[in-house]
Amino acid sequence: MNIKEGSCTLKSLSFALEGVSDGIIMVDNDDEIVIFNNVAEKILGIKKEEIIGEKLGASITKYDQLKMLNDIKEKGHKVLKIGEKKIKVSFIKKERNICRIEIIFIKDIGKNKKLQEELQKEKNYNNVLKNVLDMAYDGLVVVDEKGYITFISKAYADFLGIDHKQVLGKHVREVIENTRLDSIIKTGKEDDAELQSIRGKYMIANRKPIVINGEIKGAVGKVLFRNISELDSVYKKFNKIRKELEDYKGEIQKLNSANYCFSDIIGNSDEIMETKRLAQKAAATPSNVLLIGESGTGKELFAHSIHKSSNRKYGPFVKVNCAAIPSDLLESELFGYEKGSFTGAKKEGKMGKFELADGGTIFLDEIGDMPLHMQVKLLRVLQEKEVERIGSISPRNIDIRIIAATNQKLEHMVQEGKFRADLYYRLNVVTIKIPPLRDRKEDIVLLSNFLCLKICKRLNKQQCKISKQVMEYFKNYKWKGNIRQLENIIERAINIVEDENILLPKHLPAEITGVRVNVKVKKLEEILREAERSSIINAIEVCNGNKLKAAKLLGISRTTLYEKINKHKIF
Repeated sequence: MNIKEGSCTLKSLSFALEGVSDGIIMVDNDDEIVIFNNVAEKILGIKKEEIIGEKLGASITKYDQLKMLNDIKEKGHKVLKIGEKKIKVSFIKKERNICRIEIIFIKDIGKNKKLQEELQKEKNYNNVLKNVLDMAYDGLVVVDEKGYITFISKAYADFLGIDHKQVLGKHVREVIENTRLDSIIKTGKEDDAELQSIRGKYMIANRKPIVINGEIKGAVGKVLFRNISELDSVYKKFNKIRKELEDYKGEIQKLNSANYCFSDIIGNSDEIMETKRLAQKAAATPSNVLLIGESGTGKELFAHSIHKSSNRKYGPFVKVNCAAIPSDLLESELFGYEKGSFTGAKKEGKMGKFELADGGTIFLDEIGDMPLHMQVKLLRVLQEKEVERIGSISPRNIDIRIIAATNQKLEHMVQEGKFRADLYYRLNVVTIKIPPLRDRKEDIVLLSNFLCLKICKRLNKQQCKISKQVMEYFKNYKWKGNIRQLENIIERAINIVEDENILLPKHLPAEITGVRVNVKVKKLEEILREAERSSIINAIEVCNGNKLKAAKLLGISRTTLYEKINKHKIF
């Protein structure tokens, strides 16, 4: 019987073959295709409606995908490549009485191989994840929504004294003492750094629910510290690192911060009070400031005070002595350099002083000693508010305020061509002239006492006082070195003073007292005799020779006066 004659059988067979995973083509004894399932459609890319009822020989010429069937009839099976697909084709021929059928099986082995590769990759990922979790945390445990363990790290299992493989699938309460993971599943709330007692020891753990699509599917517990001593050890290490960081930051801030304010500027004279008022006004603006004054007058003290009273007081205060840095190094100090810019440069490069002062103030002391080629670069910083490191290909924007100071007459240097006029006018926005000490002598007593107290504390010596005679010398001296010279003189005297704890003229250098030879100390009797004789002579002269009046003026009797006149051989 021809298979087409049993249509019900054919339909049932065709329906059944739709559920298999391989492609199937069935040909009857008239060489007509009677079955062509959905899988065959997908693999070969041929529609079922186009192929059912067609002669297989005619179909071979019509579709390139079927030309391989002639070879298959001879070899039985073959692996072919159709487009990007790799398929295995098998041919079976069955004959029974007068009924003959041919069945072609088609399998997409490329798809199966890819699926196997994906499964293997996923397995590898799982192994990698397990190893990572074992390495990443000392203790990690995962449970499902019913509290059964699905994962536990080897380190945690070793800590608990159990085999991590044998506890998988067990309820967490059977394995971990005083656990709260099952409670986390019920409440959905996290535990953050909670204490947990295990075998008489306390550990610290985090617990968190696993939420997928809004539903709690389990919980994870992570051990932070296996005992309190371990936490204490970590705290001590952290505290040490934090202290080192704070010390480092403290050193940076100490090197680049202002230490003085206007209250540290000692003096009540009109000259210094007027100077302070002008500086305080300048501090309230972002304008550049030029401090002019002799060496030792306190220009740096004013620079510190202006910065601390400005709105940049929380920014850095960077100090640069232009006279102290060699001219060939000044550019790298101010502007910095990129790595490998020149021989001897640090491999990581270096930030310049201008960049360090970003957001704050830079104090350029002794600006008059800056070389002309650097004055050009400084002018660009003032105009463009940008700096360019040595070896860099692009500038960097900065926000700085410049306070410059000098003991030279810049206007004369401009006329002599030693200082750029355009830079001078850029810097000379607010000019503050600090008076020398000789122009504010009424401040000498206040300054001397302040310096004496400060130096005694610094030298760890008993507090000294300054005698009136020394103060008189201080008032009459011209102080070419200003406050710095005064401080040095007082420090010298404190170092050589002995048990009296009072600074006397003998403790001062000859340049102050004007005495360049050793003074012979007279006996007290001789000094009293000379003083008495001098007083009598002065009294008689004042009274125009009237001895009675002179005796009354001296507070003695006339007879006593005559006795002393004879004693001292007066007249």
